[in-house]
Amino acid sequence: QARWVVDASGVAALLARQEGWRQPNTAHPITAVWARWTGVKDLDGLELAEKFPHWAMACHGIRATATNHFTGDGWWAWCIPLKGGDVSVGVVFDQRRVQWPEGGWPGERLKNFLMQHPVAREILADAQWREGDVHWRKNLPYSSRTFAGDGFALVGDASGFLDPLYSPGMDWISFTVSSAVKLILSQQRDEEIAPLVAKCNRDFARSYERWFTALYKDKYEYLGEYDLLRLAFLLDLGLYYLGVASQPFKRGKIALCESVFTSPFSGPFFHLMRTYNRRFAQIARLRREGARLQKQNANHRFMFKGYTFAYSSVFPIFGALAGWLRLEMTEGWRSWWQRPAATHQPEALMVPVRRVTPQR
Repeated sequence: QARWVVDASGVAALLARQEGWRQPNTAHPITAVWARWTGVKDLDGLELAEKFPHWAMACHGIRATATNHFTGDGWWAWCIPLKGGDVSVGVVFDQRRVQWPEGGWPGERLKNFLMQHPVAREILADAQWREGDVHWRKNLPYSSRTFAGDGFALVGDASGFLDPLYSPGMDWISFTVSSAVKLILSQQRDEEIAPLVAKCNRDFARSYERWFTALYKDKYEYLGEYDLLRLAFLLDLGLYYLGVASQPFKRGKIALCESVFTSPFSGPFFHLMRTYNRRFAQIARLRREGARLQKQNANHRFMFKGYTFAYSSVFPIFGALAGWLRLEMTEGWRSWWQRPAATHQPEALMVPVRRVTPQR
């Protein structure tokens, strides 16, 4: 027996499932398919550099030791080098926008899907997936209706999951664990625990909803649009740095006990992020209706050094806000009076499986 039980069971979410607290996020129906690969070409290698010299020379970092992303209409993919030379490559897609191909080996379907992207097509041309190491997980996001009680706490993925884009899991772990520790220590000091538990449940339910609407709701509508995703990338990261990540940096670990987007300081950042995310999704829908998706993607390159906590980091944010204003004045105004999009999104992208050939 123990006075406290901390559920850190990850996506198994033992307590939430056992008690019936687990609830899927039906507003964000995404699926992930991934595998471990061998024979993936080096993004910084000589072969690709000779074939695409201008593309290779533009980047002064080392892409082969970092996480790389590919995006398309309704989906994105990761490419992560692993110890020993293997590479993890996977896709996350919105089920409303992408219809996953049926038939054939799971690894082959994943590879055929990725081959539609020009960069993925180059690096995966001779790659092979490892048999038995191809995975599928449908309806990724979920949350628990209860996050804590007198004697238990749910932390990390055991309490909820949003989306692997931007890798929010480590931040979610930091905030949920810090709050759980605060609860346990408060009880051991014989403090009244009931109001603290109520606040924890209220704040994390609000945090999950706000985090979702600020960053992820309908974002897959514009993942394939260069100009929209570029602005969103600059604003998402910059405003998260200023509104959320800056607080533990400035105030110390006490700020980790304030769940994301629930403190008074982070409130304005949440509202701004939710607003432009809604607008970008609406503009993408307007382009879709007019058959103008991905018409502005060619011959563009965006290089960015990243954000720090220095005051100079606000300048890219102001530039992105100005870019959003220009977008509204030139194109977005056409959708200002449109009704919200229907739940059903037609014309899903179908990626055909051309052949079914067992891997040797």
